[in-house]
Amino acid sequence: MKPYFVIMNSRMGERKMAQIYEAFKIYFQADEYEIHRTEYAGHAVELARKALASSAKVVVAAGGDGTVNEILQILTHQPISMAILPCGSGNGLARHCGIPLKLDEAIAALKKSAPRHLDVGSVNGRYFISNAGVGFDAIVCNTIRESKSRGLAMYVRNVIRQYFYYRPGTYRIKTEQHELNTPAYFLNAANGKEFGYGFEIASGASLQDGLLDLVIVKEMSFFKGLKLVIDGWRKKLESNSNCVFIKAAEIEIFASDMHYFQTDGDAHSCEGYCRLKLHPLSLQLLIPDGTKHI
Repeated sequence: MKPYFVIMNSRMGERKMAQIYEAFKIYFQADEYEIHRTEYAGHAVELARKALASSAKVVVAAGGDGTVNEILQILTHQPISMAILPCGSGNGLARHCGIPLKLDEAIAALKKSAPRHLDVGSVNGRYFISNAGVGFDAIVCNTIRESKSRGLAMYVRNVIRQYFYYRPGTYRIKTEQHELNTPAYFLNAANGKEFGYGFEIASGASLQDGLLDLVIVKEMSFFKGLKLVIDGWRKKLESNSNCVFIKAAEIEIFASDMHYFQTDGDAHSCEGYCRLKLHPLSLQLLIPDGTKHI
C-alpha cells in the first residue's frame, strides 16, 4: 500500500479534481500515493476504513468540511495521520492550521508538514473538529442538508430565510463549573477558532488546550446580527456584549424544543438533549512547518 491514501470528494467538480491529479504528479512519485474518488454519500467513511486497515501512513481528505468530518469519524483515536486539502467553501479548519488554501500549494506542503496531536470534540458520540452547535445555526444546517449548491451566497440565503421563521428557545446548560438556564438564539461549542470564510466564532480557542469554548449568543435583531458578523470577521467577537463565553471539557445542553445539532456544518437529529465532550489530543493532523499557534 502506498503511504498517502487520498480520499477525494467527487462533488467538488472536474476542474478541481484535475488540479489535484496534476499537482500530485508534480510533487509526488507514482509509488507514493493513490487517489480514491467518492462515488456516493458516505463513501468517504468506507474509504477511510479501508485506509486504516491498510499500511497507509497518511489519509488525505480532499474536500470540504463535510468530507473532513466523515473521515474524522474513523481516524479519531487511531495511530494514523490525517491531512487536509481544502476544497470546500468555508475552509475554517485549514485557515486555523495554516494549511494553504490554494490546492497546488496545499499538496506541495504535505511533504513539509508534520503530524501534531489535536483535540477532537463529540456531540452524542458524533465527532467534530471545528465546532458544533444547537439553535439557529443547527436549523440552518438542517435546511441546507439536501442542497446541491454550496458557498457563502447559498449559506447567507438560508440564514436570511430562516431568520424570519426561527423562534429562539431556553436552554439548561451544565458544565463542570457552571449550571444555568438561559434564553439563547444559538449556542456554539468551538474547538477551532473559525466558522469558515474568515469568521472567528471563538478567537481564543485552541485545538490543543483540552477545552471547548462555548459561545452563547443571547439575542438577535438586525443590528445585533450585523454587529455579530462584523465582530466575527474582525476577530473581536469576544468583546460583543450579546455573547457569553464559557470554557469546559464537558457540556450538557437540555431544551424541550431542541431537535437538531450540527457538527462541522452537518445537521443531525436529537431529542432535547446534547452531551458535548472533548477528547484531548486524539487526532494526528499534518500541520505545515512554521505553524505555531493551533
